[in-house]
Amino acid sequence: MTSPVFKLEAFLPYRLSVASNAVSKRIAKTYAPYKLSPTQWRVMAVLASRAGMTARAVADKTGMDKTTISRAVNKMLERGLVRRSPSQIDGRSAPLSLSRAGQAMFAKIAPLVLAQERELKALFSDAQLRQLEDFLSKLKNHP
Repeated sequence: MTSPVFKLEAFLPYRLSVASNAVSKRIAKTYAPYKLSPTQWRVMAVLASRAGMTARAVADKTGMDKTTISRAVNKMLERGLVRRSPSQIDGRSAPLSLSRAGQAMFAKIAPLVLAQERELKALFSDAQLRQLEDFLSKLKNHP
């Protein structure tokens, strides 16, 4: 029996990963001067959109490992970018929010990354962007 032909450059998971990495590297240049890692930036962006989330909730929202998120949160706590509040329900799952310093940093970075997003979106027509959104939703929601 012959093995199936495997062409890495045509393999969809590989292509998605390479495209995602290229976009992430481009965006990282925007927040790198603020000494944020990609994970810290994701935590900051999530908490800016919804304060009071636990590290577990941030991990679920980003699709990242909770341990990776917890390490990033701890570094952000050390830098004073994030606050941890005592939980009313469970001592192990403390709600997180951006501190004033974290909010100020996000306010500086957000317009820059939104400009990056506009540049990326300009590569596509409105119809292509709608298709891309549909494709991404299908991939995310596929069992």
